[in-house]
Amino acid sequence: MAMAQVNGAELYYEEAGSGPPVILSPGGLQGVAASYGPVVEALSQEHRVVVYDRRFGGQSRSPLVVQTWDMVCDDVFGLMDALGIERGYLGGGSFGAAISFGCAYRRPERVRAIFPSNIAGGVICDGYLTSKLFKSMEIAAADGIPAVLDAFDADDRFAPFSPEIAQTDAAYRKGLEAMDTAEFVQVMRDSIYALFGGPFPTLGSSKEMLKGIGVPAMIMPGGNDVHPRAVAEMAHRLVPNSRWGEVKPHAEEPGKYARRVLEFLSAVEANGG
Repeated sequence: MAMAQVNGAELYYEEAGSGPPVILSPGGLQGVAASYGPVVEALSQEHRVVVYDRRFGGQSRSPLVVQTWDMVCDDVFGLMDALGIERGYLGGGSFGAAISFGCAYRRPERVRAIFPSNIAGGVICDGYLTSKLFKSMEIAAADGIPAVLDAFDADDRFAPFSPEIAQTDAAYRKGLEAMDTAEFVQVMRDSIYALFGGPFPTLGSSKEMLKGIGVPAMIMPGGNDVHPRAVAEMAHRLVPNSRWGEVKPHAEEPGKYARRVLEFLSAVEANGG
């Protein structure tokens, strides 16, 4: 099992292939590497592909801290450092797309190009993700932290948020249960404000941030209430010289997604990155 020490967390990761590196950030509040299983083989024919469990998802582990956009982007750069990757292509869907945008804006010298997909944003998106953190607050305040952990369900989109590793690691769970309940509640509350309290027309990015992205970009839309097509179209208008990729999310059409991404990355390579 491959683990990297990154910014106070242990991040589980997998990699395949060789060539120009591609880092894929998974979606959701606690995305998992396995979500990219359908496309890794195709992408790794031409690239070194790295997928990872975000710090509160899958097999990764982290102290329960406030999630911020700086943190989730620093985790990507920290993982790149651990793997000896100076610059990489960044992709991601939904929350992972927001990470790609954020990394390109914050550290363009580390990013060769981005290909965010299933772009998330809007009031329904914010309400859906916020509700998971708010449920954790409410359950912890009423019934204690163990009740929050018992309510975790990776297959239930509306289950309360808690670190997934607490379901399999007894020592980690014991430490989490020993946490002061008021502190646990405050971490959930502060995470809500940090992730959703800004002027973010797309998840995690202001208009000014999107306008400030200078690396090559291809934007691929979603098509539901959490990932409105109009949000992707707005991002396409705002990100300078971005390309449009009329491709469904990788989970829906993995073959078409992989082919379109490889075409885009090949074009960037041909133009000198």
